[in-house]
Amino acid sequence: MTIRKLPRETLYASNDPKNFYSEMRRDVTLLAEHRSYTSLTTIIVCCLDALAAGSGDATSGKFEAFVTRHFPDLCTELEKADPARKGSKILYDKFRNGFAHLRGPKRRFAIAEDPELNGAWAGQVEVDGIGCLTALNVDRLAREFLILLDRLEAGST
Repeated sequence: MTIRKLPRETLYASNDPKNFYSEMRRDVTLLAEHRSYTSLTTIIVCCLDALAAGSGDATSGKFEAFVTRHFPDLCTELEKADPARKGSKILYDKFRNGFAHLRGPKRRFAIAEDPELNGAWAGQVEVDGIGCLTALNVDRLAREFLILLDRLEAGST
């Protein structure tokens, strides 16, 4: 294999502060506008993982602490679905791991649009022929994620 030498300024660094938040914002906005909900949810939960990791490694513990701090109401709503587990753990396991590895939420979980959940972060939905599922409001997740990006970016300058 031939090694090519490139000037440093040609390397696109996604974690460079001038790219980091704007790239996330652009991706989320584009996918939300096109109602590409599977890709939108995948991007958001993976971006949450990256934001939680900071300059270190991404871990489930960092993810859970981050979403507990920044999305406490979401965590509370998810806990109603499974009171034995923390909402942040449900978000990590059922949604982040589901979308990152399976391209969708794990069994008994789903995503829903704002009107289907009356604007709530999450709720129970019954689907004909499938049964009851715990659904995450992907529209609200996108809106609140963009608000979080604005706050984090403002704090980083």
